Amino acid sequence: MQRLRGSFGPLVTRRSVLHGGIGGIAVAAGLSTGHRVGRAQDATPAPNLPRFDGETLRIFTFAGNPFIEGPVKAHAPEFEALTGAKLEIVTAPFNDLFTRAQQVAQTGAGDFDVLLLANTWVADFVNLGYVVALDDFIVADQADDLLAWDDIPDGIKTKNSWGGKTYAFIVDNDNQSMFYRKDVLTDPRWQEEFQAAAGRELAVPQTLTEFTEVARFFTGQDWGGDVEGDKYGFVTCVLRGAQLAWYCYPWTAPYTVVPRDKAPAQGIFLFDPDMNPLVNTEGFVRGIAEMVEAVKTAMRPGGDTDRGAVISEITNGHALMSFDWGDTGPASVASESVVKDKIGFAPTPGSAEYFDWQSGAWVTVDGVHRAPTHAFNGWSYFITSQAKNPDMAWAWLKFHASPGVSAIDVASPNSGMQPWRTSHSTNLTPWAEAGWAEDEARAYVETILAVTNDPNAVFDPRVPGADRYQKELELNLQRALLGEADPQAAMDDCANAFNDITEELGREDQIAAYHAHLGMS
Repeated sequence: MQRLRGSFGPLVTRRSVLHGGIGGIAVAAGLSTGHRVGRAQDATPAPNLPRFDGETLRIFTFAGNPFIEGPVKAHAPEFEALTGAKLEIVTAPFNDLFTRAQQVAQTGAGDFDVLLLANTWVADFVNLGYVVALDDFIVADQADDLLAWDDIPDGIKTKNSWGGKTYAFIVDNDNQSMFYRKDVLTDPRWQEEFQAAAGRELAVPQTLTEFTEVARFFTGQDWGGDVEGDKYGFVTCVLRGAQLAWYCYPWTAPYTVVPRDKAPAQGIFLFDPDMNPLVNTEGFVRGIAEMVEAVKTAMRPGGDTDRGAVISEITNGHALMSFDWGDTGPASVASESVVKDKIGFAPTPGSAEYFDWQSGAWVTVDGVHRAPTHAFNGWSYFITSQAKNPDMAWAWLKFHASPGVSAIDVASPNSGMQPWRTSHSTNLTPWAEAGWAEDEARAYVETILAVTNDPNAVFDPRVPGADRYQKELELNLQRALLGEADPQAAMDDCANAFNDITEELGREDQIAAYHAHLGMS
């Protein structure tokens, strides 16, 4: 079992469990770690839900203890009181989730009515015939305050859809943004010294080139004088098996992704529309090369920096900047953090040019070309085709995803859920109760929502075998980081492995699934 520790004891996030899980946290119904138990009525009109007396709803999800399962268990009693239903919550370690769901789908055992699982698995579930489209439910409840359809950003609706239908319902918004020490970047001393050294003003980096320059400048400098120890300009994960592959997304997407108005679809990234790999094209390789160089010149030495250390190096004051999921935000306001109210939030940097894989040429842009990335996409609800009462399943989805209930969850550092509704940036009471200053909370949520709705955003590919492709990318990325292969050679090997997987699974089937992911007809 994996436990990630920072300088202030256990630091556990939903990311820390994706490759092995965490242990040793005793909770009662997911509540004892501080998950605020609110009522839907706190911010939403009293739910007008049907009665389901004597019926049982079976939900299958991640044994995050308390992450992900905690919010389900926290809100179940109120739903039971409102509807007369009984919720049976079945959990499993992350590495067992897909296999268990697949087995139930194939045997027709009917074990589960609702799944709360990875959004990236939607293609597999649809191909298995195991989940149902939610479109009819959504149309029927357009005016329902619990659904609050107009409060859901277009970016979330895109992640919920596959092949032109809505199969998933996100309750956790997984995208990547930039975290930086705003107190340092606005300090007159450092602004003057950076101006003298770089010949330009010190500002929040807008491009990857600027980011690397700032990171190198601050590495080895004593910019956090109140914290002892070495200081570095940048931190990222470099450890295989710790979500490493996703950490190259912010470095590679700006150089690889063609703007939406010049491409067949939004966010074409790891593959072109015919499933030809893009990982060994000039743009992607440039991003890998720049990541490798930044790790060598602007980050703490060693190859053991994992998911938890990316967060703790920021919150313990030893790293100036990072690209990461939203978990760094809640960690930065925890009582043990030394950087409370000192962290700035921004979209990940872009680039001044990108490689057009269609023409094989580099294109220089006016301004900054951005391609913010969604990694893992988020935990999503699905209603199974084996559900005994789909209406009861939908009632639970609406209730748990409602503005009032979801606002409580996304503000809790113990839920493992990140902001996804527009109202999460305006209903700031739960954030204040969780220790945030309102202006800090608003900036944090608005940054995440800006990434969500960016017209050039990249969504993690949802095709069969997605995990296998990820493992090959991770393997070869680590080879580049360790200097075992140069970036081009490593990515050539990765592309060959991608092609082998595609051929094994059936190229035409994979193309069809990828088009469904991209929203191409």
